[in-house]
Amino acid sequence: MDIDALTRLLTGLVAVLLTLLVFSRLLGDNPAYRIAQYLFVGVSLGYALVIIYHQVVRPAFIGMLSDSGDPLRLSLSLAPWLIGLLLLTRLGRQQAVSWLANLPLALLFGVGAALTVGGALFGTLLPQLLDTVRPIGSEPLQLISTSLLLIGVILTLSFFYFTVPRTGARGRIVALGASMGRWILMIAFGFFFAGGLLTYLSALGARLEFILGWLRAPMG
Repeated sequence: MDIDALTRLLTGLVAVLLTLLVFSRLLGDNPAYRIAQYLFVGVSLGYALVIIYHQVVRPAFIGMLSDSGDPLRLSLSLAPWLIGLLLLTRLGRQQAVSWLANLPLALLFGVGAALTVGGALFGTLLPQLLDTVRPIGSEPLQLISTSLLLIGVILTLSFFYFTVPRTGARGRIVALGASMGRWILMIAFGFFFAGGLLTYLSALGARLEFILGWLRAPMG
């Protein structure tokens, strides 16, 4: 057996063993599963650290050194380093200086929240609203799809309309719409769950196929 074949055999053996260790979780929490979990977390953190060093920290440090002749650009380059150093004040657990970490954390959460709201607004909510008011075309399929989309949106929103009492003619209409909107939500959640389950089953099938292929390789 040559070196390449031996290397493929050993790497395949490690992959199969790790896969079986993860599958052992089906029997309950056990040390074998925890070994695979710790290995996964440790290798992921190590890989992320190497990537961050080579693609973020090192280029930023080299760029800061190249901007040493320009005070304005140097100050802009030093700003991320100072923000990062403020986060390290939490390591000392001293209240006199640990509060400084709140400044970069507030900036991080503020920017993250703004990006999340902006993405939800312009990526989901606004396109949904534009589709509901889209002009109805002359094609029958487009007419049906646009009408169903509009009705589905109205019924789903009526499920969250809690300010109208469920008495009287108006209240009964809202209650009926809320009941139908609840079924629409359940159907949508069912599709999401089925999609996630299909992804997991595909991953499971791929791992089982890998194990069977590795077991057949030495025989072939």
